[in-house]
Amino acid sequence: MGGLEPPTSASQTRRAGRLRYTPADKSIIRSMPKRQDLAIKKISHPNWLICCLGLVIFMTACQPPTQAPVPSETLSLAQTATIGPVQPSEIPTASPTPKPTATLSPTKTEDCLSLGGELRTSSLTSELLAEDLSFHIYLPPCYQEDTQYDYPVVYLLHGLTYTNEQWLSLGLVETMDRLVAQGEIPPTIIVLPWEKRFISPQTSKYGEALALELVDWIDDQYRTVKKKFYRAIGGVSRGASWAVRIGFDHPDLFSRIGAHSLPTFNDDIQQVQTWATQISSQSFPITLIDIGRSDQEVQSALDFANQLDQYNIPHEFYLFNGGHTEEYWTSHFDFYLGWYTQDW
Repeated sequence: MGGLEPPTSASQTRRAGRLRYTPADKSIIRSMPKRQDLAIKKISHPNWLICCLGLVIFMTACQPPTQAPVPSETLSLAQTATIGPVQPSEIPTASPTPKPTATLSPTKTEDCLSLGGELRTSSLTSELLAEDLSFHIYLPPCYQEDTQYDYPVVYLLHGLTYTNEQWLSLGLVETMDRLVAQGEIPPTIIVLPWEKRFISPQTSKYGEALALELVDWIDDQYRTVKKKFYRAIGGVSRGASWAVRIGFDHPDLFSRIGAHSLPTFNDDIQQVQTWATQISSQSFPITLIDIGRSDQEVQSALDFANQLDQYNIPHEFYLFNGGHTEEYWTSHFDFYLGWYTQDW
């Protein structure tokens, strides 16, 4: 397909000619020109530099040296350019409680790790839906033992004609148990909401119920880190469409959006411009879009990625081999979970 690199040995490609940066990368690139200008200006004034060197030599001669001075030639321009103020808005706010860790604590034993996580089924009365909102919740290994920890949360949404059992059939419990026990990802709570009625997203209250009711309920009932940085949302197929809609409509709630095999809702490609004007550059969630080469929705995913490009909204795009199938999602499950939790 034009504009795409051939698959790598990992059956993974990035869009040719376009770099996707995480928010941290963007802040570095954005501030580097100013820092480089500062360093170049300092070096470009020989009279100023000679005076400073003379002062240093005079002060050094008047005091007994305590250690050998470091020659100024050892400082490269690149090292000098890294000196500069860091904007507080570009630094993620740390959790007030200890971050979850896969390392064994005094209350965590090999036995609780080997027993794996716990899957619960629950519901809440939704005023927006005028009925119960049902969901599964996965609690990671040793959740009951490590009562001093608060946990990050990922909300995963299912596809059209499926229920929230879909993520379980993809192997969520087994995959989470394995990755946590091996220390590859931090212990994380996973919430699997159920969209009972597949009605038009223009009239459905499902997305608002998740954002305005379910998130608060989970935070009240479980030991979660109640901060945007430690909360993500994603989905497959229609669930990916909902994740995009909810994530961008509520950028104060989610730091990451996972859009797996994305068929955007009809209005959402045009909606990107509105989101770009309403959301500050520091508040954009980072978005992952991945899709298979033979997926019938590949053009929709590409069009959405192009819109994010146009408005400089941070995102990553991956084109893999495969189609719009459970085999495709299962084969990339480790990648998804690692991407959501990589900063935690």
